[in-house]
Amino acid sequence: MKDKAIFRTIYGILLAAIILFADFAVDYVQANINEYEDSQPYHVVEAAMDDFIEAVKNGNADELIVYPDIEISPYENDIFAEYKKKIANVSEWTWKILSGSYSETEQIYGFYGDGELLAKLQLKCDDSKIIMEILTSNRWSNGKISPVVTLTKYTQCIDIPSNFMAKLDGRDVTKTSDGVTWEERNGNVVYTIDNLYNLKDVRVFDQYGNECGTVSENGYVTAKYNNYNLILPTSFIVSDKGKLLKGYPENGSVHYEYATLSDSLLIEDDYGHKMEYRNGDDVTVSDVAFKIPDCFTVKWGDRDMQEFVVSREANEAYAEFEKFAEMPRLVSYRITGLLKLPELELTDNFNRRIDYEFEHNYFEISDIYPMETVPKEVIEAVDPVSIVKNYSLFLTNDLEGDQHGFGALKEYLIEGTDLYENSYKYATGKDITWMDQHDYTEFIEEKISNYIMYDEKMFSCDVYLKKEIYIRTKYETGEIYDETNSTFFFCLHDGKWKLAGLRAKMEN
Repeated sequence: MKDKAIFRTIYGILLAAIILFADFAVDYVQANINEYEDSQPYHVVEAAMDDFIEAVKNGNADELIVYPDIEISPYENDIFAEYKKKIANVSEWTWKILSGSYSETEQIYGFYGDGELLAKLQLKCDDSKIIMEILTSNRWSNGKISPVVTLTKYTQCIDIPSNFMAKLDGRDVTKTSDGVTWEERNGNVVYTIDNLYNLKDVRVFDQYGNECGTVSENGYVTAKYNNYNLILPTSFIVSDKGKLLKGYPENGSVHYEYATLSDSLLIEDDYGHKMEYRNGDDVTVSDVAFKIPDCFTVKWGDRDMQEFVVSREANEAYAEFEKFAEMPRLVSYRITGLLKLPELELTDNFNRRIDYEFEHNYFEISDIYPMETVPKEVIEAVDPVSIVKNYSLFLTNDLEGDQHGFGALKEYLIEGTDLYENSYKYATGKDITWMDQHDYTEFIEEKISNYIMYDEKMFSCDVYLKKEIYIRTKYETGEIYDETNSTFFFCLHDGKWKLAGLRAKMEN
């Protein structure tokens, strides 16, 4: 009996020990299981998501999100603005570990907004231990939350004339602007703006502030404008809607390189002639010259024509009379740099308007224009017809006086002139003796016209005489007619009007 009692005691002790050990083992295992469960990363993820959702709701998401450190142009605004707006409008957030991202030391979870991956949470393992020789317990902490957003980097170029201006999203683009590089290309300036994450609105303005159209292709923006390239005389003026343009000297001319929205420029020469020029038009620059007697007058508006005189020369037609009177000279004019031929007002020595016509940009008038009728006072003072009749009678050997009438005629001639010398040779030669084979002469027609006054000592007029002569020779008997048709020059010499010379005319 005693042995049974001892057995029961020992059994009881052993059973109690077994029960006690079993309870300890269960508690130990449960504690380790609880520790392992608590070390699971989803607890940290759920807490991080709760904090993230609260921050988004309160507009403080930027405090949790770590945005990528990238280079951004000064012309760029908040490149994540659309992203921030998007996450703020999410109705439901969920999370899950991203495929292929599991690691004992680092795990990445995705935050999904309405089913779309919008952020990534990176967990870091701060500590790790083995539980019950078979389980790994890690201590996780929040790493960074990164946005899931697609960024595309752009470069924009603005190709404009150097005198134009550009704005990128309303901000000036200049050579000194931050974030801008530039180069000259084909006479233009090309501005380059890198590190943009959206293509921007580009506006271009000319030098006067007028906006012009643009063409954009893959971020390369060019302006629509008219480009002018002209080489003009230095005296020309070029303007664009009233604004004078400046060129630069080139080989004695002025070179204009100019960009504008205007479809035409105004070109003006030094004389007020204007031309509306469009690209492709011909600009004809003319020089003209003309020559007229100095007793003529020429007017061109209110200009002083003396500034265009290049020479004065004797008129060969009157050279033989230069020693007796101030004969008209020929004046040469030259006008350069004209957009069109000048419209001159030309008047003759009697102040009568006369016509002219440029031929190859030149015309010349050398003759003095006559007055159709001879003034009465001239006829009374000089009596040109009587003098010419005596000369005509002398030629047919009908003038009375010594040396076949030369003695009487020379009172009307000027010694030393061609007319005097030729008349003397005729009077003393044989030819005049052949002219006495007639019975009588009679003037049956006379006309005086085409008066020209050169100065107070010299004038000319045309005299026409028709003289009937009755001849009798062994070959012929009867009336013949002798005609005089010449321009006669009369000179006041030694106080008396005399015949200085003549020129035969071919018709009445």
